[in-house]
Amino acid sequence: MLNDRNFWKTHLKWGVILGLMLAALELLKMFARKVDYSASQLLDLAMIIGFILVLHFGVKEFKETYTERLSFAKAYRSCILISLIGALVLFCYDMLHYNVFEKDGLQQKYAVALDKYKQNLAKDTLTNGELKAYTEAAAAIINERKESFLEGKTFKTEGCLTNDSLQQSVRDEINNGTLIFQQFYLDKLRSKPDADKEEYQLGNFTPYAKRVLMETLVSYTEQNEGKSSTPYVQEIIQLTNDTLASIDPLEKRYEENKTRVPHYDQNGKYAGVSAMMYLLYGMFFGLFVAMFNYTSKKPIEHFVPSESETNETTTNSL
Repeated sequence: MLNDRNFWKTHLKWGVILGLMLAALELLKMFARKVDYSASQLLDLAMIIGFILVLHFGVKEFKETYTERLSFAKAYRSCILISLIGALVLFCYDMLHYNVFEKDGLQQKYAVALDKYKQNLAKDTLTNGELKAYTEAAAAIINERKESFLEGKTFKTEGCLTNDSLQQSVRDEINNGTLIFQQFYLDKLRSKPDADKEEYQLGNFTPYAKRVLMETLVSYTEQNEGKSSTPYVQEIIQLTNDTLASIDPLEKRYEENKTRVPHYDQNGKYAGVSAMMYLLYGMFFGLFVAMFNYTSKKPIEHFVPSESETNETTTNSL
């Protein structure tokens, strides 16, 4: 069979068709990146459907020209050969594509991959360790903002008054008020209310934490409206709110794990990995295509007795 000219002609034909189809999809993905097309999964779906159809029609044509019974193994080998030829065509195209048509394409693909990875991370749930790290960092920021605020204020003493001076009693109120605020705020975050379960996803947590910070501040202000320290506590918390984005758990996990996203800086390496990936796709899809197209066994030939055998049978029965 391997020496059959029609065998190679059929498989080369459909292998090249497969490679050209994959190359066309690669070209469409380039335009999708340039126009920021968000529904790129449709191109992946088109690839799956197109891959299966090419394998199916390729094996079907081979089956029609093959005079013997087409076993599952032979049908599957046909799928692998078509996929291998298609992968080689795609390899050649990728080398041309990223050397001529889209020289910065690998960098763009990496940026898209990083963005997708971050979007997937945003759906993950905040771990207890990440929540603990966030609350400790938030407490440290509140204390830092408080100390920085108080350092900018001078003590108010007799004979030495300035517009920036505070009495010691006010300073003590600021310290106590900030401590009380911090306790209520952090306890609310650590309690993880059932009603706010979705807010503890990585992508939702920092906006949620900032909202809880402001809600806690409103509650604190209402309960301490008459105190002279309240406006200063408000200022400290506002400064804290402006800094919370720097301890975003999503950003922290993303920075720690983004090296897991494959990054190719050499065209040949990317083209080789891409071709191998599509060959594996072909081996997988080929299982179903071969199962659909192979002939399980030869048709059963019904036995028709001759006239003499019929007469002999009748005589013996008499």
